[in-house]
Amino acid sequence: MSSSVFSSTPAIERANRLLSLRSNPGFIDLQRIAQDLVQNAADQCADYGGWDDRQIVVLKVRMQCAKEFKDLLFAKIIEAIREGVQEQAAASNLADKTPAEILDQGDYVRQQVLTKFEEFDAEGRLPGTY
Repeated sequence: MSSSVFSSTPAIERANRLLSLRSNPGFIDLQRIAQDLVQNAADQCADYGGWDDRQIVVLKVRMQCAKEFKDLLFAKIIEAIREGVQEQAAASNLADKTPAEILDQGDYVRQQVLTKFEEFDAEGRLPGTY
C-alpha cells in the first residue's frame, strides 16, 4: 500500500459540508428567509412615520446591518467552498502520482467502504435495509 493515501483536512471537510448544504433544497429557503429579513428591516425604515432623528438612524443602521450580514454570510460560504476545493486540488494533484499510487489509493478507499459495510452487517442490520 502506498503512503500517499489522501487525507482530508478541516478546510476540505468544511467545503464538502457547505457544498452539501448548498445543494439541499432548503438552502433556497434559507436565502429567501435572509432576503425577507433584509426587506423587513428596509420596510421598517421606510415606513417609520416619525421625525425622531435617533430612531431614523437606528432603523437605517439595522437595515444596513441586515443587508451586510446576508451578503457576508453567503460570500463566506462561497469563499470556504472555494478554499476547500483549491486545497483538495492541491492535495490530490494526480500529475505527481504514478498510476500504481492512484490505483492503490482507489483500492484503499474501496477496502474502507467494504469494511464499513461489514461493520453494518455485524450490527444486525436486516438484509436489504439501509
